[in-house]
Amino acid sequence: MEEALVLIEENQTWIYLGLGFFGLIYLRIATKRFQDYRSTFFSLERDRARDKLIQSILMLILVAAGLIATFMAATFGGPAVPISARPTVLPTVSLLSTPRASDEGDQAEISTTPMEDAIVEGLGCSNPGATITSPEDGDSINGVIDILGAANIPGFAFYKVEIKSFAGQAIWQAIGAGPEPICESCEIEEQLARWDTSLVTPGEYLLRLTVMDSLGNAPLPCELKVRVLPTQ
Repeated sequence: MEEALVLIEENQTWIYLGLGFFGLIYLRIATKRFQDYRSTFFSLERDRARDKLIQSILMLILVAAGLIATFMAATFGGPAVPISARPTVLPTVSLLSTPRASDEGDQAEISTTPMEDAIVEGLGCSNPGATITSPEDGDSINGVIDILGAANIPGFAFYKVEIKSFAGQAIWQAIGAGPEPICESCEIEEQLARWDTSLVTPGEYLLRLTVMDSLGNAPLPCELKVRVLPTQ
């Protein structure tokens, strides 16, 4: 089930195009059959034309149901699938990224891309209705952490929390989502998601919160830079 949701989320554009194409075809057929139905006078021909019209209408209903189901799965189901359940291969801790003792002592270091090399849309975090309050930008984290903040904008539809590694050609991966606003009063911080950092390779990551309204619009995402440390 989770694999199907992720598949729909990743291929939703093609699914929309395919269903839209079939919808236009059956809409044209239904229009023609409706005209045939109105132009017939004999009862037998009229019954046949009516049956064909009903079939076309049923196909249009199925196409519409497919569009709605795809939207719900891609908007709410896919982003809610935890990163640990996604079919993509998760990076594992290697000897090159684990702490190693230096010649000067036992101080641990991690080979990562410098955080300054990434562009972060930190301005989005100034929106009190769509922001991450914990962790903070530049924090070092490990283990299981709670992502705290607010997700409550006018016309709220849903929110999602994602992460992306600085290494290589990384893509955004969802670690949490929800169809209900968080922090309705926006006077206290609440949990947006829970992230088990032991599932990813220690290093530098971007943490992003996106809040969408019912019209498909979203304020500037809140993005933070965090450093995942090896689990002790």
